[in-house]
Amino acid sequence: MSRVTLQNRRHTSTTAVALVSALALAVPASLCAQSEPSKRGDSKTDVDRTDIIVTGKRLGAGKSRATFELDKSDIADRPLGTDITLSLDKVPGAKVSTGDARGGSFSFEVFLRGLNKEQIGFTIDGIPTGDARFNGGSPPQRFIESSNVSGILVSQSAGDIGAPSRFALGGSIDFRTDEPSKQTSAIVEAGYGSDDYVREFFRVDTGELAHGLSAYGSFSHQANQNWAGPNARHARRDHFEFKMDKLFDNGAFLKAKLAYNDQFDNDYNIVTLPQFYANPQSDNLSDTLTAIPNKDAFYGGTFGGNRKDFLAYANGGISFGAHALLTVNPYYQSLRGHSLSYQNKDRLLSGGDPAAVLSYNATGGAVRPALITTSNPNVVGGPADMRVTPRNRDRYGVTSELKLTDTLPRSTIRLGGWWEGGLSTEDRNYYPILSSTFGLSWQPNPSYVLYRRSTRIETVMLYGQDSFAIIPNILRIDAGATWFNVHYTAKSPLEYAAQLSFSQHSQILPKIAFSLKPINHIEVFGGYARNFSGISEDAFLGSTALIAPGELKPLTTENFDGGIRFTLPHFALAVQAFDVRLNNNVGIVPNDPKVTDPFDIARGNVATKAVNILGTHTSGIEVSGQINLKLIEFYGSYSYQNAKYADAAPGSIDRARLASVGIIAGTPVRDIPKSSAFAEVTLKPFAGLRLQANGRYDGSRVGGDIISPTFQEIGIEYVPGYVIFGASARYTFAKTGILQNASLQFNVDNVFNNAYIASVTSATATSTETGLPGRSLGRYFLGAPRTLTLSLRAKF
Repeated sequence: MSRVTLQNRRHTSTTAVALVSALALAVPASLCAQSEPSKRGDSKTDVDRTDIIVTGKRLGAGKSRATFELDKSDIADRPLGTDITLSLDKVPGAKVSTGDARGGSFSFEVFLRGLNKEQIGFTIDGIPTGDARFNGGSPPQRFIESSNVSGILVSQSAGDIGAPSRFALGGSIDFRTDEPSKQTSAIVEAGYGSDDYVREFFRVDTGELAHGLSAYGSFSHQANQNWAGPNARHARRDHFEFKMDKLFDNGAFLKAKLAYNDQFDNDYNIVTLPQFYANPQSDNLSDTLTAIPNKDAFYGGTFGGNRKDFLAYANGGISFGAHALLTVNPYYQSLRGHSLSYQNKDRLLSGGDPAAVLSYNATGGAVRPALITTSNPNVVGGPADMRVTPRNRDRYGVTSELKLTDTLPRSTIRLGGWWEGGLSTEDRNYYPILSSTFGLSWQPNPSYVLYRRSTRIETVMLYGQDSFAIIPNILRIDAGATWFNVHYTAKSPLEYAAQLSFSQHSQILPKIAFSLKPINHIEVFGGYARNFSGISEDAFLGSTALIAPGELKPLTTENFDGGIRFTLPHFALAVQAFDVRLNNNVGIVPNDPKVTDPFDIARGNVATKAVNILGTHTSGIEVSGQINLKLIEFYGSYSYQNAKYADAAPGSIDRARLASVGIIAGTPVRDIPKSSAFAEVTLKPFAGLRLQANGRYDGSRVGGDIISPTFQEIGIEYVPGYVIFGASARYTFAKTGILQNASLQFNVDNVFNNAYIASVTSATATSTETGLPGRSLGRYFLGAPRTLTLSLRAKF
């Protein structure tokens, strides 16, 4: 196997990288001198302890596991209305990107300690959002208005007990929304910026309507042009939220929330590395409709889709005496959406019924009428189809927990469970375009239906934990365990006769952690956890690969982490190490390893099957620190991650299976830089003014393992590292008249307009190269250029 190393045409600044990394470690001697612990009982001690809690909270002070917490001020640093996940950029070990500086769907990618967005658990107020696939999945930002978020809790390890997710193999992220205000108020926000960005946001808090009852409702509209194709592509988002909170005199509570999101976006295309070097400001889609099918197949106006998402949930709690609390949290989520793709030919299923099946053959495959294909793609008005893929989803479930405090001395016991059911469907329909000389209108009825797939997944999780203070305020042990059972049913009657129905369950999964405070200001923590993930919905909805339930083992991980935190008034520092081993990954491979004709092995068709493949191993170190003074604040983090696919001997079946899903055994995991850093400095020169500058560094990383259609290992393609900078200024006006906390904010993302590759798409992660010896497979999302946003916020 040869190794293909591609040099960066633009050298990153080593000075900038060193500066970013050093910020996390910088501790002014004068600050340390001023922060000597006072004598026990002195009134200053209480102040210091409060400062320590506030300063160290971001870095997880008091937690027995690696934890990072973002508060409302962190979220407010981004332009108002920005995709909430982009605030995760500050989290050590995390890498998040979208094609636009304010958000994106197809271009949304996130990694945490070497694991991707489909291996991380996402929740909102503890309610699971499901998997984060952009098509058919439930990315958490669909249900969140960033201006209504009070904080984000990131559990970087997998030891967080009770996280209701089948995907939390290596961590979970909980987005916590605002509670309704007890005072009647109204908030108005407006935004304007690059690429014709506009935003309007309204929120009304009712105040206390009755004893213990309050609520708020909000609506936002925002839209912008696509920076790579402003004449053909745009994004639009209309979002509604309602939340109510009722507190009872006996300590019981009831909270409920509704979120509705209507979104359309023409997102960004993926490019090859040579295309990036040739024109780093273009994603190679056309901005003009020509009526020539071969050209309009790359017309950006058909690159995207529409979806409507709805989420409703309640959080209810009742106390039994002073030491017992029972919470019950039901929820329901729905998706109705579709994506579009222009096709440079026309398809017609003979016989008049586009979904006809004549019979099933001996192996269960569908026998269908002849497919008639008409193609004349290089002439004006040539026949063409619009491929429409509707995706619908309904999820419903409930979480519940009984918390017992001090029923045993110095002990907090948690016993809980989670149940979820749901149905997901995906169709693929082809509609003849009426006349490609008159725009993009198509017939109301499909001429060909390729498939109609559906799957039901039912999940049960049980857990228990005892958090025991062995030495109060010094040593605490958290010991718990979880157990999963997942049942799957799936069918696709236009492709095969079989109807799958089977279950997978986990072993008892231990989760153990400790927190030790040997002396003032020092906290040592560590833990071990095993986690489980069932088969993703995409395995049933995204392919027709054969699934033999008895041959598939569920995905599991083993997670170790530990570290030390040092906190003083106005200063905090955390150093933590981790080790994550993922086993029993699932991939789509050929049925018969002797079949190597690429035309016989179209990925995901009935010539393939789902099997377990080797996993990954990631280890690393994270350093983060912050200094909070009256006029200036510093924050910095550095992450080292060594993420690799498992190795396998040449010629082995394990190595062949990895190659068939686009992986060369033993190589680094794609899109995970070994070194990354983030630094931020905030100045507050006088009351009301907040000035901020930040920088993000990601080192060179693997973009793709280059493998031929016959599964020969060719080499490794590296993408260059980058440094990008951001800046913002916010002025909060004095409280005068009816205005309260009115502010004007200006953000500049990518200040120096650097061209860079932001991420490796998951869409082609398992694909082999098709154009060897050249590179023809698009793999990369471009980073957004300089983006300006002006935001106004007023509270009445």
